[in-house]
Amino acid sequence: MNANLMKACIAALWTYGGRGIGLLWTVALIAQLGISDYGHYAMAFALAAIVAAPLDHPFGVRSIRVDEDDYLGERTSRALIGIVLIVLGSCLIEVNYIAWFALVVAGGEMTFNAYKSRALRDGHPNITQRMDTLRQASSIILATAYLFTTTLFTTAEPTLLVASLLYVAPYFVIAVAAVVQARVARPRVPGSWREISMLFSENLANAIYVQGDVLLLGYLTDSTIAGYYSVASVTAWAVAFIGQSFGHTFHEKLRLADGSITAGPALKHTIVLACAAGSLVLVAGVAVFFTPISNEIAGALVVMSFFVVMRVMNYVFTTVLYLQHRDRTRVLAAATLAPLKMVLIFCLFPLGAVGAAIASVVTDAVLLVWFIRALYREPAKEEVYS
Repeated sequence: MNANLMKACIAALWTYGGRGIGLLWTVALIAQLGISDYGHYAMAFALAAIVAAPLDHPFGVRSIRVDEDDYLGERTSRALIGIVLIVLGSCLIEVNYIAWFALVVAGGEMTFNAYKSRALRDGHPNITQRMDTLRQASSIILATAYLFTTTLFTTAEPTLLVASLLYVAPYFVIAVAAVVQARVARPRVPGSWREISMLFSENLANAIYVQGDVLLLGYLTDSTIAGYYSVASVTAWAVAFIGQSFGHTFHEKLRLADGSITAGPALKHTIVLACAAGSLVLVAGVAVFFTPISNEIAGALVVMSFFVVMRVMNYVFTTVLYLQHRDRTRVLAAATLAPLKMVLIFCLFPLGAVGAAIASVVTDAVLLVWFIRALYREPAKEEVYS
């Protein structure tokens, strides 16, 4: 337990370091380009996740539970799909900012996930998060330098397009490295088409659940409100990420135990970790009320602190369900809750960012109850695909 928690904490520290840099990037974008441009950026990033997550998910899930030959072949396919997305996105740079940025980031993330999948497969989230943070830092340093030095050397004002070009530049380097790494094996399809469709559907629903709120809120209101909510949402998800890191440290034990919940983290440890993470966001939200920052962001943070408690637990439970091959359980939950969240946002959007935060809390509470019933009241049966 201590070793697992230590690796989770190291992974979380790298993640929080990256999120801290990301927060500075958010501040820089808003300071130099305005909250509206940041809202457009957040909407593009949300679309990137909706594109990448379902395509990458079959590879990601199988990378921790299949044998070595399948893993290597599927890693090759994963990298090649990412390259295709990057090329497609690059062709749209003069057509539509959101589509261009979303496809390039989606492809970049897929190639990066392929590159770092070995460490994750072996149960070392501390290594993968270090790599994530270094990539993010390099992107942000390039783009931020542009935002603050443009007016020093030219008469032109910085633009979102150029800043975004510099932000995605490291992905092109990663793509080359991923292709070189993948040459050891021929491409393979990640499982049967039934398994692929199951995992694809799960994460399409998950991606809409996680990122669709920003897009829908922006559509129903404007990019400024979407920007407010994005700040609170990104902060909450970043803090809750320690739950995923904690769960990932049990990959090896869970795989060897065929997903037995007794091989995973103790429930009491998960609850303590969840409450500690939620308390951090609650304190941050209350503190923001006493700053010049918009009260709408502060209110959303306070509400999202309850979301963080449940999300940490849901991350851990999701890991156990992965190793139990309980794909149908997760797909049904995601397919039910994604539209529920969108309906709640549609009903609560007059409350702005706070309304979207309330929708997040309600839906993650339902998900928590769903997973607890699945893990502690229903017998685990491995799902076989043909």
